[in-house]
Amino acid sequence: MILCASPDYLGRRGTPQTPDDLAGHNCLVSSDAPGSAAWRFADGTTAGRKIRISAGLWMNSPDALACAARDGAGIVRVPSWQVASDLAAGRLQRLLIGHEPAPTELHLTFEPSRLASPKIRAFVDYLVE
Repeated sequence: MILCASPDYLGRRGTPQTPDDLAGHNCLVSSDAPGSAAWRFADGTTAGRKIRISAGLWMNSPDALACAARDGAGIVRVPSWQVASDLAAGRLQRLLIGHEPAPTELHLTFEPSRLASPKIRAFVDYLVE
């Protein structure tokens, strides 16, 4: 996960230099993410450092959040692959490099009988790596 915003937004509101600066910014938040009114940043502990944010826009679609960020609505936290082309084209700018968001857990649920499938086993092995 990375934080990014449009150059237009940053020109109007300034560029945050530390996670604490996010309190003064409009953050675009996923309504599907538990605890989304706070973002965690890596600090060397398992839990990470929790920063309260000012959520100006809540959406349940990561694509809509990225679109709102491109349109200058605020700062978004999204997977890097989702906005790679926007970053390369300059439509979004990556923020707080060196203050990385804490890793997000991923859980996999499957039927034990399906694990026998070579395709499923290969996928599970890939995720574990």
